[in-house]
Amino acid sequence: MNRNCMHKNQVTASAKVLLLCGALALAGCYEKKSGTSETAPTSTPQTETAPARTTPAPGASATPPATANQKVDIDLYLEVSNGMKGFMPPPAADKEPTVFQNRLNKLLSEVQDGIYVDAKRYYLARENSQGKPVLDSVTYNTLKNTIVSGIKADVRGTPLPDMLRAALENSVERRAVSVIVSDFIHGPDPNNPGQFLSLDSDIRSSLKQAEHQGLVVAVLAEASPFFGTYHPAVKKPQVKRNLAGEQIPFYIWVIGKQEEVQTVTNKVLRNLPAQQAYFGFHYQQVPYSALLKADQFRPAGIVYCTSRTAEVCTSVNLMPEPDAPVEFTIGLNLSGLPASMQEVAYLKQHLKLSATGGRASLGTILAASEDVKAIPALAQYTHFVRVRVPQLTANAGTFTLQLPQVVPAWINQWSTGNDNNPVAAPGKTYQFNKIMEGVQALYRDQNQPVFSATIKFNKETK
Repeated sequence: MNRNCMHKNQVTASAKVLLLCGALALAGCYEKKSGTSETAPTSTPQTETAPARTTPAPGASATPPATANQKVDIDLYLEVSNGMKGFMPPPAADKEPTVFQNRLNKLLSEVQDGIYVDAKRYYLARENSQGKPVLDSVTYNTLKNTIVSGIKADVRGTPLPDMLRAALENSVERRAVSVIVSDFIHGPDPNNPGQFLSLDSDIRSSLKQAEHQGLVVAVLAEASPFFGTYHPAVKKPQVKRNLAGEQIPFYIWVIGKQEEVQTVTNKVLRNLPAQQAYFGFHYQQVPYSALLKADQFRPAGIVYCTSRTAEVCTSVNLMPEPDAPVEFTIGLNLSGLPASMQEVAYLKQHLKLSATGGRASLGTILAASEDVKAIPALAQYTHFVRVRVPQLTANAGTFTLQLPQVVPAWINQWSTGNDNNPVAAPGKTYQFNKIMEGVQALYRDQNQPVFSATIKFNKETK
């Protein structure tokens, strides 16, 4: 008998007491084991709690999608070839740091001292005398000194696909996010000029681990004044040129799990350049709702929520008439998306509306103003999309908003087939569009949009 249930002087008590204590034992009395705090399992079967729902009902959650809020491990790679020297000219009291130096100093500081980075490792990427990529592991101070004081040694850059492959394989093994900084000018093996023709497929091959491991790629582009010897990919008519502040692009690539990449872009890099591209990003759930009661987005025509009590409305009853089309607004919470995808201009250009069982078109697309953010019923939404429904052809159907995966227009604008004279054509990178085609090929079988939001409808009858 359990001593916690019965005192010694109760051993000879009545049968009722024995039965009572036995019942208590079955209900969960336990006996402490000497020297531990463990408890013996109860003998009464416990009623299991239903597991938490892992996939929210469409539009049901007002919580933003999983975004950048956890700590990450980062491997930061800086290419240190002769071609990179012009971004990091020697310091002097009368010289301003270049855009490159400013950006890298801030990035390095956040990686080293910020609250969103756990483990961090720093590498200088170069090519050895055998033509193989080398990732030199260095200290924070060494990397910082390289950024602010420049590259002193005569260093040959490794071919771009080789550098990407070496960096990604190293980081995948460590389960870290790769942050790769380079001008991304492709310099193939002089003995293998055919690499110029296979750049896109070579890039895809170098990043195959990203596809196999379910990783995403973010590409950020910026231009910086360049001082010193510039080494173009196209060597005619000049093998190299001396530049005195012309704008040359550099790139920061971030490769890893989507949530971790977003931590890096949103919390570590911050203040991102205007040129951004995201590959493989997808959001299973973006909070959304038809807004039918808010004065700020008052509907037109006959339309109301199918459920009279639902806080989030993803099904509507409506009845457009020839002289009175229905209009209503859908609220979206896009706070988890990359910043460039949240811009109203981007959404106006790329957001799509499809309808089954009727005709519908997009109206205005607005970002939440400060006044709207102050309204409790609307504060959870970042964007508002007006939908116009002039006609229904079925008694039931759907209206679906989708943001497709798109290759940003700036990629072609920053690309050139001849980078020999950046003075005449500044701010362009040799075959950059081909490089991006290689990245995009990793996700060619993934046809899902960035996000999708569907409102069901029932045709109201008179």
